[in-house]
Amino acid sequence: MSNSQSEIGQYLRGLRKEKGQTLHQVAKATDIDSPLISKIERSERIPTAEQIKKFSKYYKVDEAHLKVMAAAEKIIKEYGVNATTYAAANLVMEQIIPYLKK
Repeated sequence: MSNSQSEIGQYLRGLRKEKGQTLHQVAKATDIDSPLISKIERSERIPTAEQIKKFSKYYKVDEAHLKVMAAAEKIIKEYGVNATTYAAANLVMEQIIPYLKK
């Protein structure tokens, strides 16, 4: 995966830097270990749903947006960026459209 702002780790690092916070300060405020936050920011780990909730609250960003970023990153890390992944994403969209119309 490239180092783009679409990666949740890079996004969270950007939010931390915007606030002028250290890993230790974020760790203390979110009750997430600073080494784990570092791994998340380096895209070595994808945050859990509970960690996403804590980051969302701390940074005052939309939790759903963070969940979408994490889900996309999981899919890409598992299956890569290729035609098959693209086709699968399109199939998911086709299956979700009826749900969204409800």
